[in-house]
Amino acid sequence: MSGSLSRMNTMTPELQNHCVAEAMRDVTVLVRAHDKIEIVAKLFQDQAINAAPVVNADRVCVGIITGHDLVKYEASRIELENQLEHGRNFDLARYGNESPSRREATSFDAVEQQMTSDFQVISPQDSLAEAARKMCRKHVQHLLILDEAQHPVGILSSLDILGFLVDQQLERK
Repeated sequence: MSGSLSRMNTMTPELQNHCVAEAMRDVTVLVRAHDKIEIVAKLFQDQAINAAPVVNADRVCVGIITGHDLVKYEASRIELENQLEHGRNFDLARYGNESPSRREATSFDAVEQQMTSDFQVISPQDSLAEAARKMCRKHVQHLLILDEAQHPVGILSSLDILGFLVDQQLERK
């Protein structure tokens, strides 16, 4: 156990002395709020990603869609399908739509119904330690990096931080 603690103490300066810009990935995939979940799932598979910023028509970030959101969607879709198949009454509000008028404007399988709109952001100049702290405190695995106009420019995942630490350790050897 003491060996684990000493390794952990050597990682802290690595996180504190390096900034988000050194570990973040540039945003190469943007998802639109009205896109269908099926399209996003295929995009995630084709691009080997598990999160993407969601933007409106002006490319302003309005949310993030993650693999976790896709899993929740699929579980809800299966439950809804089973309820419909057995003729049970169900509350569509439970599945993302708030009211019948809203139901006409958007559909259950639209990204805007399944995305996380309470997303977390961080500056490229912030330390990786601050990013890790924010992820832990907010219980998220991804942070978005936005420019002044709120356009997504980068994304940082917990695996990006881990990969950065591993690379740093390997460079020392």
